[in-house]
Amino acid sequence: MPWADFVNHAVKPLTGMFPVKCSCCGRHGKGKNIPHLCDYCFGEVALLPGNVCSLCGRGLDFEYEIDTGDLYTCGRCLKNPPVYTQAHFALSYEGPAREMIHKLKFSGSPYLARPLAMLGRDTLVPWLDTKPEAVIVPVPLARRKLLLRGYNPTYLLARWFGKWTRLEVAEGSIRRVKNTAPQFGLKEKERRKNVKGAFKPYDPQKLRGRDVILFDDIYTTGATINECVKVINTARPARILVAALCHAGDG
Repeated sequence: MPWADFVNHAVKPLTGMFPVKCSCCGRHGKGKNIPHLCDYCFGEVALLPGNVCSLCGRGLDFEYEIDTGDLYTCGRCLKNPPVYTQAHFALSYEGPAREMIHKLKFSGSPYLARPLAMLGRDTLVPWLDTKPEAVIVPVPLARRKLLLRGYNPTYLLARWFGKWTRLEVAEGSIRRVKNTAPQFGLKEKERRKNVKGAFKPYDPQKLRGRDVILFDDIYTTGATINECVKVINTARPARILVAALCHAGDG
């Protein structure tokens, strides 16, 4: 049994013995919307704007007065198109979403993958459903981090979206072969240098000729995603798209 599943099974019987606490504010009480999240914190979750660039998924500098269904491209993408076909995000990396992701990644809380995925379900699932033949590729962890943490948070999130959309989740089709320093606090140029050469293809046949959805928990500057895209391109996929639960800042 995977470590994350073991922890989930071990924790489940205890929930009936102790009061349920919100994973963000620590208050008692079970929320009506999302497990491990009280109603107040649920109301503080920041969604991304609906008016986004059709390529990079970032918010546009103008608002729609009437949604005509037209697609718009931001000036950044017109000047320098991304290395992938399209990107889509669900939440802003702030408030409760940030707190829960931090606990999922650094506090041994794999059970938070499901409530986090539920927060992004209404935004990401309809987009994923338009790509029924695609394969989801979660950004991998280095082996050392995987052994220390016991699970890959990005894979746990991707697994829920694969379940809801019936898309294959091809964990291990690319591998992280370099133990990189944490990206947090690094400038964009430093981030690119940090992940350069960090990934290698492992099962390219699984990706060849297919739409590949590269999935991450947080999209910041795109340095990690861009490096993964280079590796996936060696498998000659039909297209590479990007999905992430959260988008951080203006990266």
